[in-house]
Amino acid sequence: MRELDAAEIDELLTNNGIGILAFDGGVGPYPIPVAFGYDSDEQQFVVQLEGAEDCYKKRCLDLNPNVGFTMYEQVESGTVWRSVVLRGRLEEISYTDAEAAFATLARNTQGAPNPVRWGSGGDGMTPYELQIDHWSGHEFVIE
Repeated sequence: MRELDAAEIDELLTNNGIGILAFDGGVGPYPIPVAFGYDSDEQQFVVQLEGAEDCYKKRCLDLNPNVGFTMYEQVESGTVWRSVVLRGRLEEISYTDAEAAFATLARNTQGAPNPVRWGSGGDGMTPYELQIDHWSGHEFVIE
């Protein structure tokens, strides 16, 4: 196993768009798959969450805005695996405050099971930025 440097982590986040976001639900972790966008120039990580004010995700964030995030990719016919783990606070933002990051979300998640609905208003989607406190990345090579 090899630790990835900051440039490699930045590249993975820029070129991928699906991962797992884990909330603290007060009774244990609450992980969900999400599409994400990342603007490497600003090191800005964004997601959209769907749900009403009283949904479980919103209640988790009200209780504790600290979250964890994991994404991975498999390359070279499954012999090389790379992963990134982020920790930080999830904060509501506006779409205009993160336009470049949401553009990468749209580009990288075109084949995602849940199509990206960006800025269409009234569709129940809320944009959030992950204020990253810590990031790490690793590469595993299967020989």
